Amino acid sequence: MRVLQQAIRIYTERSQWETAIQFYETLQGVPCERRVHIDETNVDAAKVGGVLLLGADQETLDTLRLVTAVYYVDSLDESYSCLKTNGAEILHGPQTVTGGRNLTARHPDGLIVEYFEPAKKKENA
Repeated sequence: MRVLQQAIRIYTERSQWETAIQFYETLQGVPCERRVHIDETNVDAAKVGGVLLLGADQETLDTLRLVTAVYYVDSLDESYSCLKTNGAEILHGPQTVTGGRNLTARHPDGLIVEYFEPAKKKENA
C-alpha cells in the first residue's frame, strides 16, 4: 500500500461551495483539480491542492463531519489489510463509489480517515 496524496476535508453548505473553492484556489495558488457530484450521497466534491471540499445541505454535512482527512491510495485492498493488522477500526468497509473505491477507518489514536483508491483510467484503444 502506498499513500499517493493526503487532503484535509472541508465541509461547506452548497450556497458557499463556489466561494470556498475560490478561497482555497487563491490561498494555495493552485486551480481546482477536479469537481464531481457524488450521486450516492448527493454531495458535491472539489479537490484544490491539499483540500477536499464537500458541499451539501447541513443535515448531510452533519453526518460527514466525523471524517477529518482523505488518503488517496494505490491499493484499497492492501490498505484494508494494513489497517486491520495495525489496530485500526474499519467503520465502513471497501465499497465502490463515484470515481473509485473507498473505506473509512478510525486509527488507533482516534483520527477518522477516508481511504480512496481512484478508478483506473481507461486507455484509448
